[in-house]
Amino acid sequence: MNEKELQSTVERIILTELARLGEAFVPVVTSNRHCHLSQKDVEALFGEGYRLTKLRDLNQPGQFACNEQVTIETEKGKMKLRVVGPARGRTQVELAQTDAVKLGLRPPLRMSGDLEGSPGCVLANGERRITISSGVIIAARHLHLSPEEAEAYGLADGDVVSLKVEGPRPCVLENVVVRSGSAHRLEVHVDTDEANACLLKSGQLCKVIRKGSAASGSGLTSVLAVAGAAASQPPPAVRAEPKRDTMLDVTREPRRLITEDDVRRAAADGYKIIRYGKDAILTPLARDTASEKGIDLVPEV
Repeated sequence: MNEKELQSTVERIILTELARLGEAFVPVVTSNRHCHLSQKDVEALFGEGYRLTKLRDLNQPGQFACNEQVTIETEKGKMKLRVVGPARGRTQVELAQTDAVKLGLRPPLRMSGDLEGSPGCVLANGERRITISSGVIIAARHLHLSPEEAEAYGLADGDVVSLKVEGPRPCVLENVVVRSGSAHRLEVHVDTDEANACLLKSGQLCKVIRKGSAASGSGLTSVLAVAGAAASQPPPAVRAEPKRDTMLDVTREPRRLITEDDVRRAAADGYKIIRYGKDAILTPLARDTASEKGIDLVPEV
Protein backbone atom coordinates (compact mmCIF):
# COMPACT_ATOMS: atom_id res chain seq x y z
CA MET A 1 0.00 0.00 0.00
CA ASN A 2 1.50 3.32 -1.09
CA GLU A 3 1.05 6.65 0.72
CA LYS A 4 -1.90 7.76 -1.43
CA GLU A 5 -3.75 4.47 -0.86
CA LEU A 6 -3.08 4.74 2.89
CA GLN A 7 -4.46 8.29 3.00
CA SER A 8 -7.54 7.20 1.05
CA THR A 9 -8.13 4.27 3.40
CA VAL A 10 -7.80 6.46 6.51
CA GLU A 11 -10.19 9.04 5.05
CA ARG A 12 -12.80 6.37 4.25
CA ILE A 13 -12.59 4.96 7.79
CA ILE A 14 -13.02 8.43 9.33
CA LEU A 15 -15.92 9.35 7.03
CA THR A 16 -17.67 6.03 7.62
CA GLU A 17 -17.49 6.48 11.39
CA LEU A 18 -18.72 10.07 11.10
CA ALA A 19 -21.64 8.78 9.02
CA ARG A 20 -22.58 6.39 11.81
CA LEU A 21 -22.76 9.46 14.08
CA GLY A 22 -25.07 11.25 11.65
CA GLU A 23 -22.48 13.42 9.89
CA ALA A 24 -22.59 12.13 6.30
CA PHE A 25 -19.83 13.52 4.07
CA VAL A 26 -18.37 11.91 0.94
CA PRO A 27 -15.36 12.66 -1.30
CA VAL A 28 -16.38 13.82 -4.79
CA VAL A 29 -14.04 12.96 -7.67
CA THR A 30 -14.06 14.48 -11.16
CA SER A 31 -14.23 11.88 -13.93
CA ASN A 32 -12.80 13.02 -17.27
CA ARG A 33 -13.96 11.63 -20.62
CA HIS A 34 -12.82 8.03 -21.09
CA CYS A 35 -13.81 4.70 -22.58
CA HIS A 36 -14.09 1.04 -21.59
CA LEU A 37 -13.27 -1.56 -24.25
CA SER A 38 -14.38 -5.14 -24.73
CA GLN A 39 -11.50 -7.59 -25.17
CA LYS A 40 -12.59 -8.10 -28.78
CA ASP A 41 -12.26 -4.35 -29.44
CA VAL A 42 -8.96 -4.18 -27.51
CA GLU A 43 -7.51 -6.69 -29.96
CA ALA A 44 -9.07 -4.96 -32.97
CA LEU A 45 -7.44 -1.67 -31.95
CA PHE A 46 -4.11 -2.88 -30.54
CA GLY A 47 -3.44 -6.30 -32.04
CA GLU A 48 -4.38 -9.95 -31.61
CA GLY A 49 -3.86 -11.21 -28.06
CA TYR A 50 -3.20 -7.70 -26.72
CA ARG A 51 -3.91 -7.01 -23.03
CA LEU A 52 -4.47 -3.57 -21.51
CA THR A 53 -1.56 -2.26 -19.42
CA LYS A 54 -1.91 -0.39 -16.14
CA LEU A 55 -0.90 3.27 -15.78
CA ARG A 56 -2.26 3.68 -12.26
CA ASP A 57 -4.86 2.13 -9.97
CA LEU A 58 -8.17 3.90 -9.45
CA ASN A 59 -10.02 4.02 -6.15
CA GLN A 60 -12.73 1.55 -7.21
CA PRO A 61 -11.57 -2.04 -6.58
CA GLY A 62 -9.92 -3.64 -9.62
CA GLN A 63 -10.29 -0.53 -11.80
CA PHE A 64 -7.26 1.18 -13.36
CA ALA A 65 -6.34 3.88 -15.84
CA CYS A 66 -4.52 2.36 -18.80
CA ASN A 67 -1.47 3.47 -20.70
CA GLU A 68 -3.55 2.98 -23.84
CA GLN A 69 -5.53 5.81 -25.44
CA VAL A 70 -7.87 5.84 -28.43
CA THR A 71 -9.40 8.60 -30.55
CA ILE A 72 -13.13 9.05 -30.94
CA GLU A 73 -13.95 10.28 -34.44
CA THR A 74 -17.16 11.87 -35.71
CA GLU A 75 -18.10 14.01 -38.67
CA LYS A 76 -17.52 17.13 -36.55
CA GLY A 77 -14.20 16.29 -34.94
CA LYS A 78 -11.85 14.05 -33.01
CA MET A 79 -10.98 13.67 -29.33
CA LYS A 80 -8.49 11.57 -27.33
CA LEU A 81 -9.89 9.17 -24.73
CA ARG A 82 -8.06 7.39 -21.93
CA VAL A 83 -8.94 3.71 -21.73
CA VAL A 84 -10.05 2.47 -18.30
CA GLY A 85 -9.48 -1.19 -17.51
CA PRO A 86 -9.98 -4.03 -17.15
CA ALA A 87 -11.66 -5.04 -20.40
CA ARG A 88 -15.45 -5.21 -20.18
CA GLY A 89 -18.14 -7.23 -21.87
CA ARG A 90 -19.15 -4.28 -24.04
CA THR A 91 -17.38 -1.14 -25.27
CA GLN A 92 -18.62 2.10 -23.70
CA VAL A 93 -17.64 5.76 -24.15
CA GLU A 94 -18.35 8.30 -21.38
CA LEU A 95 -18.36 11.99 -22.32
CA ALA A 96 -19.31 15.28 -20.68
CA GLN A 97 -22.00 17.31 -22.44
CA THR A 98 -19.36 19.83 -23.60
CA ASP A 99 -17.42 17.00 -25.27
CA ALA A 100 -20.57 15.70 -26.93
CA VAL A 101 -21.44 19.12 -28.38
CA LYS A 102 -17.94 19.49 -29.85
CA LEU A 103 -18.28 16.06 -31.47
CA GLY A 104 -21.82 16.65 -32.74
CA LEU A 105 -23.26 13.81 -30.64
CA ARG A 106 -26.41 13.68 -28.52
CA PRO A 107 -25.76 10.91 -25.99
CA PRO A 108 -28.35 10.15 -23.30
CA LEU A 109 -27.82 10.52 -19.56
CA ARG A 110 -27.34 6.94 -18.34
CA MET A 111 -25.80 4.80 -15.65
CA SER A 112 -22.78 2.79 -16.76
CA GLY A 113 -23.78 -0.30 -18.73
CA ASP A 114 -27.19 1.03 -19.81
CA LEU A 115 -26.36 1.50 -23.49
CA GLU A 116 -29.49 0.60 -25.43
CA GLY A 117 -30.56 3.37 -27.79
CA SER A 118 -27.36 5.36 -27.31
CA PRO A 119 -25.41 6.65 -30.33
CA GLY A 120 -22.34 4.93 -31.73
CA CYS A 121 -19.04 6.27 -33.02
CA VAL A 122 -15.71 5.38 -34.58
CA LEU A 123 -12.77 4.61 -32.29
CA ALA A 124 -9.25 4.67 -33.71
CA ASN A 125 -5.68 3.82 -32.74
CA GLY A 126 -3.45 4.97 -35.55
CA GLU A 127 -4.61 3.18 -38.70
CA ARG A 128 -6.72 0.69 -36.75
CA ARG A 129 -10.42 1.57 -36.48
CA ILE A 130 -13.62 0.07 -35.15
CA THR A 131 -17.20 1.28 -35.41
CA ILE A 132 -19.60 0.73 -32.53
CA SER A 133 -23.33 1.03 -33.24
CA SER A 134 -24.10 2.26 -29.70
CA GLY A 135 -22.33 2.88 -26.42
CA VAL A 136 -21.75 6.64 -26.12
CA ILE A 137 -23.34 8.10 -22.95
CA ILE A 138 -23.14 10.94 -20.47
CA ALA A 139 -22.64 9.18 -17.14
CA ALA A 140 -25.22 10.01 -14.47
CA ARG A 141 -23.61 11.29 -11.28
CA HIS A 142 -23.36 8.46 -8.79
CA LEU A 143 -22.13 7.49 -5.32
CA HIS A 144 -20.10 4.29 -4.87
CA LEU A 145 -20.42 2.53 -1.50
CA SER A 146 -19.32 -0.85 -0.21
CA PRO A 147 -22.06 -2.77 1.66
CA GLU A 148 -20.45 -1.82 5.01
CA GLU A 149 -20.23 1.84 4.03
CA ALA A 150 -23.82 1.82 2.75
CA GLU A 151 -24.99 0.47 6.11
CA ALA A 152 -23.13 3.24 7.95
CA TYR A 153 -24.69 5.90 5.70
CA GLY A 154 -28.14 4.32 5.93
CA LEU A 155 -28.31 3.86 2.16
CA ALA A 156 -28.93 1.02 -0.27
CA ASP A 157 -28.16 0.31 -3.90
CA GLY A 158 -30.50 2.35 -6.10
CA ASP A 159 -31.21 5.08 -3.55
CA VAL A 160 -31.04 8.69 -4.72
CA VAL A 161 -29.41 11.46 -2.69
CA SER A 162 -28.28 15.06 -3.12
CA LEU A 163 -24.88 16.58 -2.36
CA LYS A 164 -24.27 20.01 -0.85
CA VAL A 165 -21.17 21.60 -2.40
CA GLU A 166 -19.47 24.35 -0.37
CA GLY A 167 -17.03 26.90 -1.76
CA PRO A 168 -16.96 30.13 -3.80
CA ARG A 169 -19.81 28.83 -6.01
CA PRO A 170 -21.92 26.70 -3.64
CA CYS A 171 -24.71 24.53 -4.99
CA VAL A 172 -26.68 21.34 -4.44
CA LEU A 173 -26.11 18.44 -6.84
CA GLU A 174 -29.34 16.47 -6.99
CA ASN A 175 -30.19 13.02 -8.38
CA VAL A 176 -27.02 11.24 -7.26
CA VAL A 177 -27.67 7.52 -7.65
CA VAL A 178 -26.22 5.10 -5.07
CA ARG A 179 -24.29 2.10 -6.39
CA SER A 180 -23.46 -0.36 -3.63
CA GLY A 181 -21.77 -3.76 -3.71
CA SER A 182 -18.50 -5.56 -3.11
CA ALA A 183 -16.96 -3.94 -6.20
CA HIS A 184 -17.61 -0.41 -4.90
CA ARG A 185 -15.79 1.90 -2.50
CA LEU A 186 -16.78 5.25 -0.94
CA GLU A 187 -16.55 7.90 -3.68
CA VAL A 188 -18.83 10.11 -5.79
CA HIS A 189 -18.18 10.50 -9.52
CA VAL A 190 -19.21 13.64 -11.40
CA ASP A 191 -18.03 14.75 -14.84
CA THR A 192 -15.90 17.78 -15.71
CA ASP A 193 -18.88 19.96 -16.68
CA GLU A 194 -20.51 19.42 -13.29
CA ALA A 195 -17.28 20.06 -11.36
CA ASN A 196 -16.42 23.19 -13.34
CA ALA A 197 -19.92 24.63 -12.90
CA CYS A 198 -19.54 24.79 -9.12
CA LEU A 199 -15.72 25.12 -8.95
CA LEU A 200 -15.59 21.76 -7.21
CA LYS A 201 -12.09 20.53 -6.37
CA SER A 202 -11.58 16.82 -7.11
CA GLY A 203 -11.58 14.98 -3.78
CA GLN A 204 -13.59 17.69 -2.03
CA LEU A 205 -15.91 16.54 0.76
CA CYS A 206 -19.61 17.23 0.28
CA LYS A 207 -22.53 16.67 2.63
CA VAL A 208 -25.05 13.94 1.74
CA ILE A 209 -28.72 14.92 1.78
CA ARG A 210 -31.02 11.90 1.71
CA LYS A 211 -34.02 12.15 -0.59
CA GLY A 212 -35.32 8.65 -1.28
CA SER A 213 -34.78 4.92 -0.98
CA ALA A 214 -34.75 1.91 -3.27
CA ALA A 215 -37.78 0.48 -1.47
CA SER A 216 -39.85 3.55 -2.31
CA GLY A 217 -39.08 3.23 -6.03
CA SER A 218 -36.21 5.71 -6.37
CA GLY A 219 -33.25 5.11 -8.66
CA LEU A 220 -32.11 6.22 -12.08
CA THR A 221 -35.44 5.37 -13.79
CA SER A 222 -37.31 7.68 -11.42
CA VAL A 223 -34.59 10.31 -11.67
CA LEU A 224 -34.78 10.45 -15.47
CA ALA A 225 -38.58 10.38 -15.42
CA VAL A 226 -38.62 13.36 -13.09
CA ALA A 227 -36.03 15.18 -15.23
CA GLY A 228 -38.08 14.57 -18.37
CA ALA A 229 -41.25 15.92 -16.80
CA ALA A 230 -39.60 18.94 -15.18
CA ALA A 231 -39.94 21.17 -18.23
CA SER A 232 -43.75 20.96 -18.13
CA GLN A 233 -44.02 21.84 -14.45
CA PRO A 234 -44.52 25.37 -13.04
CA PRO A 235 -41.51 26.97 -11.29
CA PRO A 236 -41.09 25.64 -7.75
CA ALA A 237 -42.02 27.84 -4.83
CA VAL A 238 -39.19 29.70 -3.13
CA ARG A 239 -37.91 27.54 -0.31
CA ALA A 240 -36.76 28.68 3.09
CA GLU A 241 -33.05 29.09 3.68
CA PRO A 242 -31.60 25.61 4.37
CA LYS A 243 -30.24 24.78 7.78
CA ARG A 244 -26.57 25.64 8.21
CA ASP A 245 -24.19 22.81 7.38
CA THR A 246 -22.56 21.11 10.37
CA MET A 247 -19.02 21.18 8.91
CA LEU A 248 -16.93 24.33 8.55
CA ASP A 249 -14.44 23.65 5.74
CA VAL A 250 -11.43 26.02 5.66
CA THR A 251 -9.15 23.79 3.56
CA ARG A 252 -9.17 26.35 0.73
CA GLU A 253 -7.54 29.00 2.96
CA PRO A 254 -3.72 28.62 2.81
CA ARG A 255 -1.83 28.62 6.12
CA ARG A 256 -5.05 29.30 8.00
CA LEU A 257 -4.50 30.19 11.67
CA ILE A 258 -7.26 28.64 13.78
CA THR A 259 -7.60 30.28 17.20
CA GLU A 260 -9.78 29.90 20.28
CA ASP A 261 -12.05 32.68 18.96
CA ASP A 262 -12.49 30.86 15.64
CA VAL A 263 -13.63 27.73 17.43
CA ARG A 264 -16.02 29.63 19.68
CA ARG A 265 -17.57 31.40 16.69
CA ALA A 266 -17.95 28.06 14.88
CA ALA A 267 -19.67 26.59 17.94
CA ALA A 268 -22.01 29.59 18.20
CA ASP A 269 -22.92 29.14 14.51
CA GLY A 270 -23.83 25.50 15.07
CA TYR A 271 -20.86 23.80 13.45
CA LYS A 272 -19.83 20.37 14.76
CA ILE A 273 -16.74 19.81 12.59
CA ILE A 274 -13.91 22.07 11.45
CA ARG A 275 -11.93 20.65 8.53
CA TYR A 276 -8.59 22.36 7.94
CA GLY A 277 -5.77 22.18 5.38
CA LYS A 278 -2.43 20.43 5.75
CA ASP A 279 -0.59 23.74 6.29
CA ALA A 280 -3.08 25.17 8.81
CA ILE A 281 -1.85 26.27 12.24
CA LEU A 282 -3.96 25.40 15.30
CA THR A 283 -3.26 27.08 18.62
CA PRO A 284 -3.30 24.95 21.80
CA LEU A 285 -6.27 26.98 23.09
CA ALA A 286 -8.15 26.25 19.85
CA ARG A 287 -7.73 22.52 20.47
CA ASP A 288 -8.80 22.86 24.11
CA THR A 289 -11.86 24.91 23.17
CA ALA A 290 -12.83 22.44 20.46
CA SER A 291 -12.75 19.64 23.02
CA GLU A 292 -14.79 21.74 25.44
CA LYS A 293 -17.40 22.62 22.79
CA GLY A 294 -17.61 19.13 21.30
CA ILE A 295 -16.23 20.17 17.91
CA ASP A 296 -14.17 17.68 15.92
CA LEU A 297 -11.01 19.07 14.29
CA VAL A 298 -10.47 17.05 11.10
CA PRO A 299 -7.31 17.54 8.98
CA GLU A 300 -7.43 17.35 5.19
CA VAL A 301 -6.09 13.97 4.08
